[in-house]
Amino acid sequence: MAISNRGNYENPKKSPWNFEKYQSDLERRMMDRLERDPHVVKWMKRHGITIPWIDNQKHQRRYVPDFLVEYEDGRKVILEIKDPSRIDSNDVQRKRKAAEIWCKQRKMEYVIATMG
Repeated sequence: MAISNRGNYENPKKSPWNFEKYQSDLERRMMDRLERDPHVVKWMKRHGITIPWIDNQKHQRRYVPDFLVEYEDGRKVILEIKDPSRIDSNDVQRKRKAAEIWCKQRKMEYVIATMG
């Protein structure tokens, strides 16, 4: 299980904000990786995107993906960070399917990254 380590990522160079909040150590480590990646032009956690999805009980839910990332080649990617042990869960797969459709309609990509 991912370690729940919340905090502020101060003064990111590639985010339009002067800080970004992380909800886990996995998110904080991804922020470091995005900052170092020479192909990443911009990333943000506070992107305002919510994607509707349907849970097991047929209830409509709202899903806020972890990151919006823009690359130097113009690609826009919704990036979700997951602990490898959670990838196959029903909720994760339902959110993934909804997010893939949402992204395709907007000529974006959806990527789930694991950082074990």
